[in-house]
Order: sequence, then structure tokens, then C-alpha cells
Amino acid sequence: MLTPLRALLLLLAIGSIAAAAQDRILMMNGEIHEGKVLGQSTLEVRYLQTTKRGKVKERAEPTEEVFSVVDSLGHERIWYFHDSVFGNDLTVEQMRWFLAGERDARHGYKPTWPMVGAFATGAGLVIGLNWEMNGLFVPPLVAGAMAFPRVHVTPGSISDPVMEGDEYYATGYARVARSKRVVRTLVSAFAGVAVGLAVRQLIINPNLDEE
Repeated sequence: MLTPLRALLLLLAIGSIAAAAQDRILMMNGEIHEGKVLGQSTLEVRYLQTTKRGKVKERAEPTEEVFSVVDSLGHERIWYFHDSVFGNDLTVEQMRWFLAGERDARHGYKPTWPMVGAFATGAGLVIGLNWEMNGLFVPPLVAGAMAFPRVHVTPGSISDPVMEGDEYYATGYARVARSKRVVRTLVSAFAGVAVGLAVRQLIINPNLDEE
């Protein structure tokens, strides 16, 4: 038999669990928003979301950009539908795997070696060929070239090993990973060009003038 104190503690525990439970909104870009869903319609999904500062704000997402909404009890309402007329060529399950690939790439893909190569290319060309303004053409060319090679999955970035090898998961992963690689190699190449110019202007050129 529960004593009044134990009953109170049990109610507080249940209340805290219910308060901590969040609805999850899976977006068509693979992102997941958590909060308390206020309403869903064919136009929008409205929900309350707590910011990092602890403030609660009401937000809304167009339903056409929402794949599904999962409530705090795990019940899912799927808004995505398979219809090639509207450009939805993938089935619901295929799109689910595609979005999982996008999400894993967004959170875990790290194009370390392409970034190193872009930095070395930018710095090396500026230093070796004594490029100044011409060096500004290097980053866009390097980044553009990074849009074509095959994407290599970063070890440990796959959230569910079962998804490894699935073509729709791989397609979603490559889509986000390739864009991340382009942006980050662009930044790295610009950094390399800046370092190359600094080395040229501060170290190499002054010594050449002395000779």
C-alpha cells in the first residue's frame, strides 16, 4: 500500500516525465525539431519550443516541409505522400531512409582530408607561383571540383548500422555531405591563400629584395 508521501513522490515523478516528453517534428531536410505540438493542418504545424536561454517560443513549419510528426507517446502522423506528379518520387519508407542519410551526414560527416588538400593547394600555389590577386580564383575552383568526387562516409557517423549500404540512405548522405565538403573546402582554400600571401609578403619577398 502506498503511503501519502510515496504517492506524492510517484505523482511528481510521473509529472516530470510527462513534462520532459517532447513531440518530434521530422523535416524534409532531415532535421528534427522538438517541442510541444499545438496543432497540425494541411497548411502548417504549430509548436512550442524552448530556446537555449529557457524561453518558450511558438513556431510554425509549412506542412509541405514536414515529413512526419511523432508525439510524446510515439504515435506518428505522416504528412509526406508518394506521388510523382508532385515530385515525391520516393515511397514513404524510401524517403525515411533518405532523410536519415541527410541527418547523419549533417551531424557526423567531416571532410578532413579534402579540407587539408584545399588549404595546401591554396597556400602552395600562392607561395610557389607568387600569385597575389590570381590566388583569389583558387578557392572557387577547388571547391567546385569537390562537388564531383565520391563521398566517403565518416567512420562512426552512421546512427544505425542497418542503414549502411541502403541506396536511398546513401543518396541522402551524399547529398548533404557533398554540399558540406564544397563549403568547407572553399573556406579552407581561402585560408590557405591568406597564409600563402602572408608568407610571400612577410618572409619570402623581403629576402628576395635584399638579394
